[in-house]
Amino acid sequence: MIKGVNRQMIEVTHTGSPYFERAFLVVRSGGEVPPADSLHRLAEKVVQQADTYAGLKQQRRRQWLQRIGYGLACAGSGAGLYWLVQMVMG
Repeated sequence: MIKGVNRQMIEVTHTGSPYFERAFLVVRSGGEVPPADSLHRLAEKVVQQADTYAGLKQQRRRQWLQRIGYGLACAGSGAGLYWLVQMVMG
């Protein structure tokens, strides 16, 4: 929800993010400023994109755990294959 808009700053409250309570976006001075409704949509889009960056740490942890799991599965498969070959040959 957008709390307020003035010429210099937009404050976005209720970002829907577990990481961010509020976001303050500063509007550039000079040049053409879009209408307030399109500025609202753009502000919400920027805040949603910021939330995706906050999840990178969780994504890295998940990838690290997956790699460990794959490594253990490969080691287990190799040990099982070795045991099977030993049983057949020996």
